[in-house]
Amino acid sequence: MNTTATQRPSLQGLINSTSIPESLVRAVVRQMGGWQSFKESAPDICRGGIDGGFSGFISYADTMKFAKKNREAIRQLAMDQAQEFGLGVVEMIKGFGCFRHSKPSDREIIDGLAGIAHPMGVNVLNALAWYAGEEVARAFCDAFDPQ
Repeated sequence: MNTTATQRPSLQGLINSTSIPESLVRAVVRQMGGWQSFKESAPDICRGGIDGGFSGFISYADTMKFAKKNREAIRQLAMDQAQEFGLGVVEMIKGFGCFRHSKPSDREIIDGLAGIAHPMGVNVLNALAWYAGEEVARAFCDAFDPQ
């Protein structure tokens, strides 16, 4: 279902408008403190990225826990999106902006997708949590924010 900017934003409307797993959409909204907080933050995330400091996605403790708990849905989203882009999932993740100065190894990305953290794996888990948050925010903006 395609939603338009004239519709009143709702969680169910967001879920219906995207191919992102429903469990991941709900997890991101919950991590950000609920629907109202998410709706207010999503346009800012779309404009500047989630690394600017948004509720639930600031500390490594929060992002690592989120990435581990939602690893299957994040992995599925990454695999689907990488295929859409004609890339391998590891290659796509290596291209994330947060890795522009320090690229993780293939093994560290694979471990991160499995929810395993080691020194660089902490950054991978953080990046995967940010990725999920940004993708759900982008889906919201595509569905409801005309800007």
